[in-house]
Amino acid sequence: MITKAINNNPARELRLFLIAIIFFRIISYFVLSEDLVITQALKAGLRSGLTLIVIVASIIQHFRKYKPLYKVNYQLPIWLYAGYLILGAASLLWTSSIRYSMLQLFMDMENFVFAFFFTRLLIAYKSIYPGDYFSLNRILAPAIGLIALGFGIGMIVNPDEFYRLTHGGAVSRLGGYIINPNELGMLLVVGIAVLLPLINKNDKYSIRALLIIFGIVYLLFLTGSRSSFISMLLVIGVFAYFQRSKIFKIVLGILIALAIPLIGIQIFIKQSNVDEVLSMTGRIPFWRDLLTYNFPREPWLGFGYMRIDYADKFESLNAYAGAMTHNTFLQVLLGLGLFGLLLVFTQLTSFLHAMVTHQNREQKKVALLMFIPILINSLTEFGIFGETNYGILFYLLLVFTISIEPSGISSRIYQSTEPNAIDPHLSF
Repeated sequence: MITKAINNNPARELRLFLIAIIFFRIISYFVLSEDLVITQALKAGLRSGLTLIVIVASIIQHFRKYKPLYKVNYQLPIWLYAGYLILGAASLLWTSSIRYSMLQLFMDMENFVFAFFFTRLLIAYKSIYPGDYFSLNRILAPAIGLIALGFGIGMIVNPDEFYRLTHGGAVSRLGGYIINPNELGMLLVVGIAVLLPLINKNDKYSIRALLIIFGIVYLLFLTGSRSSFISMLLVIGVFAYFQRSKIFKIVLGILIALAIPLIGIQIFIKQSNVDEVLSMTGRIPFWRDLLTYNFPREPWLGFGYMRIDYADKFESLNAYAGAMTHNTFLQVLLGLGLFGLLLVFTQLTSFLHAMVTHQNREQKKVALLMFIPILINSLTEFGIFGETNYGILFYLLLVFTISIEPSGISSRIYQSTEPNAIDPHLSF
């Protein structure tokens, strides 16, 4: 009786709706036009529109007959991230560029609002339809899979647009100028992280997830992203650790051992340039100059939200000129000083505590697997406290889904003693 009722409900349509929202949200971070004005307008319009959609959908769901109930288990990670944004807003009083800081702050606040209302919708649907059908990884997996498919087709149909030439044109990296290859690599590893738990299921969807993972790994190799390759190995290693089957662990261990010499060396050593690897493509001397010359100038409150110098770019003596640090924690240190760095470390610690102590083992495992590539990317690129990127979006989704969970619905129709009253054919 209950299963029949759920088979007749709009669960499939609601899930497709959430997948489409996340798909277009990720797309909104890509460079969609060669014209800068058009690109900025498309990004702003698409993000604002999607945020408005999830807010309206959340309000409509709130006033429906079957009202979801929520329970906030961990408030500290949410409030501390809000405190970080508040400190960023306060920095408008002393920032070296109020226009730039305000723009970045507005985008990050909008990201926060979107993630909150999207999670609220996700939890609402999860309350009405029990089980893991509306778990975060089952929403992200098809969305990222479709984007990966798009890049796979694009690199064949239009290689000039989808590849970026580096090292004097000798090296081609997937991503082009649509998206930074390292950022694309992080996205692909997040895709692997959300797909891996699905191969535990003893049905045809396991085979589908496995095939998509192999395709994503190939695309990841084409990005030439060193940090993403390390993330992938760590994600697979941690996933193997959680498995009960010793044979499965051994097989994954062998694959990791083979990947390092066969794939890793080709990604890490480009044109036999070992010095490039040792300097992290010039990042280490750039970081050293930032800490030596700029940090002492504004040590306590920094240069302002997402600022690293009084000028638009820091002219490094021993490396390149840059407007961002390629390290999210160094970005906070330069932008908001020691106070800001202490705040984000406290926020990150509170999130890790919430994740480790979370009672749902499967949700905890997915969160950990997703967090690995996001954190690794934060050490070498924009990151979770850096300039606006979808790494921040993924991190906020983790913060909200770990901190908030459904506690039932105010309707008797779906109340049941069955722990997983949902049609198994609805699975990914």
